[in-house]
Amino acid sequence: SRLERSEDSAASMAADTIRDYLETGTIRNSVNFPTTDLGRPADHSIRFTVVNKNVPGALAHITEAFAEEGLNIAQQINHSRGNIAYNVLDVDITGSESVVSFKAIQEKITMIDGVISTRVIYGVPGQGYAKNLDGEYFV
Repeated sequence: SRLERSEDSAASMAADTIRDYLETGTIRNSVNFPTTDLGRPADHSIRFTVVNKNVPGALAHITEAFAEEGLNIAQQINHSRGNIAYNVLDVDITGSESVVSFKAIQEKITMIDGVISTRVIYGVPGQGYAKNLDGEYFV
């Protein structure tokens, strides 16, 4: 029936939306977050996503943390909706030694004042999430 096809189509769209978020950090059709799509990750990069309060200087603090660790941002996008901002950043990993160094930078960024949560997308959906819970680092 037409209703069943419509339900199947909606379920397929929801599954695609969730898969895109887990694999690339893309957000679509969200009530609370802005639509954000950086596309496929840049070659030789690790993708970070950062949710922060939409306040002046927040993005500068985030990008400065990468620079202080000697990491170059290959591409990025920042969108906001209301008091929330969402960032997707591809960090060049050419010459970087290990995942451990990325966990350290993730903690540093997560603990920046105004950052709510971060995620490192290593290519395995669902891994790499961290949250700032009232000044405590939670992974």
